[in-house]
Amino acid sequence: MNSGCPHRCIFCNQEITAGNFPRQITEDFLVSEVNAYLKSQKHRAAHVEIAFYGGSFTAIAGDYQEKLLSWAHDFIKKGLVDSLRISTRPDCISSDSLLLLKKYGVSTVEIGAQSFVDEVLDFARRGHRAADTGSAIMLLKQCGFKTGIHLMAGLPKDTREGFLFSVNKTIELKPDTVRIHPVFVLRDTPLAKEYESGNYRPLSLAEAVDYCACAQVELSASGIRVIRTGLHITPEMKDGNSVLAGPVHPSFGALVRSSIFYHQITKQLASLRNKAAEITFNVASGDISDFRGLKNSNMRAIKKLYPDACIMIKSNPEQKRGIISVEVDGKFFSIAEISGIV
Repeated sequence: MNSGCPHRCIFCNQEITAGNFPRQITEDFLVSEVNAYLKSQKHRAAHVEIAFYGGSFTAIAGDYQEKLLSWAHDFIKKGLVDSLRISTRPDCISSDSLLLLKKYGVSTVEIGAQSFVDEVLDFARRGHRAADTGSAIMLLKQCGFKTGIHLMAGLPKDTREGFLFSVNKTIELKPDTVRIHPVFVLRDTPLAKEYESGNYRPLSLAEAVDYCACAQVELSASGIRVIRTGLHITPEMKDGNSVLAGPVHPSFGALVRSSIFYHQITKQLASLRNKAAEITFNVASGDISDFRGLKNSNMRAIKKLYPDACIMIKSNPEQKRGIISVEVDGKFFSIAEISGIV
């Protein structure tokens, strides 16, 4: 946690967001963690990776980096793991650091960009500029690495327009993957002081879902896979004194996907004008839960729009995910492919 970080960002408290992990990773700890995961899997996944998250990996002391990588690489040599993945700062990437990563089987490097607005980065005490992210991604691609970018929604000094600007800059860089999560106000952080003094207001849950849904649609439509929206909720975050404010929700990603579905549904039905007696949605089996929305929220909202219609959902196990076809009064009405939900 925080290894290699030159300073602490305004929002950061990894003892809460990462959980109960040691400051220094030993070989015994790493081997125990990986073996516990491998033993828990009834069937080997298609691709197994060991990932180093939390600090700025390429800024860690070189000998410690090499120890961590070599311990993890032993699992690759044994055929138990396919590759390694690390995360780091955009201003801590160099050709020499990438040679070391290549040597030990790192295939993917994720960059903590957080924003592409320099004023936002400055206030967050990130210590790098937006241009550093572009340079880092370009160098990583030149060296044959897969790339990922982390973005944060609701940072101090940011706006919806600023966040979507960051999304568009991300699209220009064409990383392989993106992670997005909204800002939480965590105790014992400079951001907590900003919040308590009234100088910072975090996003509401509705705002955070809106920001992330828009981002996910735009990124997915550009061929960039969003591999996570929202933070994993650790036991430490469930402590009532740990998160002071912010859009915390245990199923945040599901809320985002449901929002994407709802907006596409209403768009498809816009020309219907409340004249239908029966509306049937044909949905892939894997999309049913997100289509319905949390606690059936999407279906209740659709029923309010078309109170006189009988609303039906048909599950199709052979249908491609992200496709919705609509029948109105027994006749085909429309079909749409939804970006951002798979």
